[in-house]
Amino acid sequence: MVQQGGSEFWVVSCISSGGRPDADIAMALNSDKEVQREDNTDSDVQTSSVVLPAAVYEGRNVTCVFDHPKFTHQVSRVLTLPSLYLSGVQLLYSELGSNSEDLQGTPALEVQEGQRDTVISLQVTGNVPHYNVTCIKDDGPLPDRVELVGSSLTVQGPVEHHHGGLYECFFSYHHIKTTVNFTVTVKPRVIQPVPPTIRVDLQTEDGHGVIECSAADAVPAANMSWLLPEGVSGVSWFNFTSHNGSHSVRGVLLLPACSPWELTAECVINHPAFEEPENRSITLPLCARPEITINSSTEWKDGEGFTKVDCSVDSAAPAAIISWHVGNVDSSISYVSETEVRADGSVSARSSAHVLSSLYSGQNLTCTVEHPSLEAPEKRTIRILVQKAPLMSVSLVRQQDSPLWLAVCDCRGEGVGADLAWVLPENAKGQTSLHSEYEGFVNKAKLTYPFPLAVHEGQDLTCVGRLEHGVTEKKSIHVPRYYISFVRVLNHTTPLQSRYGGEILTHRLTLQENHHIQRVLLRVVGNVPEYNLICKRSDGSLVHMDGVAMVFQSELTERDEGLYSCRASFYHHSATVNIQVEVTSEDKQLALAAMICISSASALILILAVTLWLCCKRQNRSQYKKKESLAGLTALMQDPGSPQMKKPAVTESKEYAQMVNYSIVLDVKSTV
Repeated sequence: MVQQGGSEFWVVSCISSGGRPDADIAMALNSDKEVQREDNTDSDVQTSSVVLPAAVYEGRNVTCVFDHPKFTHQVSRVLTLPSLYLSGVQLLYSELGSNSEDLQGTPALEVQEGQRDTVISLQVTGNVPHYNVTCIKDDGPLPDRVELVGSSLTVQGPVEHHHGGLYECFFSYHHIKTTVNFTVTVKPRVIQPVPPTIRVDLQTEDGHGVIECSAADAVPAANMSWLLPEGVSGVSWFNFTSHNGSHSVRGVLLLPACSPWELTAECVINHPAFEEPENRSITLPLCARPEITINSSTEWKDGEGFTKVDCSVDSAAPAAIISWHVGNVDSSISYVSETEVRADGSVSARSSAHVLSSLYSGQNLTCTVEHPSLEAPEKRTIRILVQKAPLMSVSLVRQQDSPLWLAVCDCRGEGVGADLAWVLPENAKGQTSLHSEYEGFVNKAKLTYPFPLAVHEGQDLTCVGRLEHGVTEKKSIHVPRYYISFVRVLNHTTPLQSRYGGEILTHRLTLQENHHIQRVLLRVVGNVPEYNLICKRSDGSLVHMDGVAMVFQSELTERDEGLYSCRASFYHHSATVNIQVEVTSEDKQLALAAMICISSASALILILAVTLWLCCKRQNRSQYKKKESLAGLTALMQDPGSPQMKKPAVTESKEYAQMVNYSIVLDVKSTV
C-alpha cells in the first residue's frame, strides 16, 4: 500500500526472474479482465505492476499470468487484496483504572473534580491505514480545555463540573465507519488532601541491595511505584497502614547488591496534594571487579609429569563461580573448590585442577569466572606445556687460564636424567668430570673432558647419552686443525738466502737514523683465531709491540742495528722470522753511491782491457792451429797401401781447400 495525493493505493507486482528470453506477463482482475500496468526490466528481472485504489478494490483478486517458451502451459498466480474494516473501539481511562471493552452500551467514567492530566484513550480495532475521528458532547461541540489529540480526549488543566456529560466519537475511513458513546461524571471534591512525608533508605543484606521508600501520614493514601533502568528487574512489594484517618504506604525493592553497572532506582509517589508526581532516587554504587589470578606448577611422580593449575578470585559477595574447560569443550577434569569469607565482607574463591601433563600437553586449560559484577564471564588460560625429550648439545671451550681445551657435553631434560659418556680416539688419556643439578623439575647434566690441543687436533670427539626408555643419542664435535705458515714482513726488505738451499734465512731492513717512531709491520699467515707475537733483540731483550707492528719509539742509532727475531705462537703452533736491522743516514748513502760509481767505472776499464788481451791472444793461437791442422791432413792423405797404389803428392787443389776448411771446423768444435 502506498499513498499518492492523500489517497491509498494497492501496488500489485508480478515478478519474473532468471529466464531467457524474458517471460510475457499479463495481469487481470478476477481472471477475466486485463488492467493497465507498468512494466520494468532490470537485468534479468522483469516486473509488471498495477496501482489500484485501496478502498475500491479491497477483497478483489488479481491474477498474474506468465508465459515463456520453456513452459508447457501458462503459469498463473492469484493474489487476494485484503478487506478493510473497523470492528470497534476500546475505551481506556488509566487514571481511575476504568477499562471498558463492551461498547454495546454506554459506559460511564467517573473523574474527580480538580483532577489534572486527565486522558481518555480511544483505541480502534481494525486494519484501515488511517481513519478520521470527531467527537461531540451532548450533541454539541467539546467544552473548553477538552481537546481531541489523536484518538484521545485530553483535559487541559483541572477537571471542572461542566466537563461531565454524554460524549460521542465517530471513526471513519471512506465508507467504513464506527461509533462510540460514553458518559463522564465529575465527582465533586469533598476532602482536602494532606501530602505524605517521604523517606528513602538503602541497606545491604545477603548480597542484595534493599531500598525502602515510605510515604506516611497522607490523606488520601498515596500511590507508589518504582522506576528502574531499562533491562533491570527487581522484586518489590508494598504495605498499607492507616491511623486516625491518615494513610501510610511502604514500598520495598530488592536489587542485586553487586552489579557491573551503577544502578539508580526511583520511587515515584502520586498524591492529590502534588501537582506532579514526587520522585526520590537512590543509587547503588558500582561493584568492584573481582581480582582473578591463575598460576600453574609441575610435579613429577613415578616418572610421570602432572600439571596443577590454581585459579583464585577475590571479590565482593557473593562468591564467584569457577569452572574449568580444556580446549573449546567442557572438560571432565576433576577440581577442588573452596570459599573463604573475610572479616571485611569480601569473599575469596579458589579452585585447583590437577591433570596429567602428557594427556593434555599442548592444550589450553581455561578457568572461567562468573560473578554479578562482570558483564560477561571472564576467562584465564594457561597452556599446558608439551613434555619435551631431553636435549643434548656438545661444545668446545678454550680456557683462559689453562693450556688445556675443554670438550663439554650438556643434557637438559624433564624428570629423569641421562647417562653421559665421551667416546675418545684410541690411546687418548684423560679424565672426564660429570656435574648434575635440578632446576625446578628440569635435570641439567654436564660432562666435561679437558685435553691438550695437540692430542686431538683435527679429530672428532663424540658424546653418547643414554636417555630414558632405552633411547641412545650421539653428538660429535670436530676439533679444528690449526697452522701458522710463516710470519711476513710487510716493510720493504732484502732477503738473505742460504747458499745451499736458497731458503730465506734473514730479511734485511734499513731504517733511518734519528727518526722518531718507526714501525716494522708484520703479518702472521695461518688459520689460527689468535696468536701471541713477541719480538726480541739478539741479546734477548724485548721490543715494544703495537699489535702486529714492532715499534722503535726513540731516535735510532747504530746501537739499534743487529739481528731481531719475531715469533708468533698459538698453543703448540709457532713460526719465526729473523730481521737484520741496519740504520743508515743521508751522508752514508751519498758516500756509498760515490763508491759504487767509482767501482763501476774501474770494473768497466778492467773488463775492456781483459777483453782486448784475450782477443789478441786468440788471434795468434788461431794461426798456429791452422798450420797444425794442415800438417795433419797432409799426413792423412798419405795412403798406407802398396807403393804401386800410392797417390801422388797432394797439391793445393780446389778439393783440398774444401777438406782443409772442413777439418778446421771439426778441430775448433772438438777443442770447444
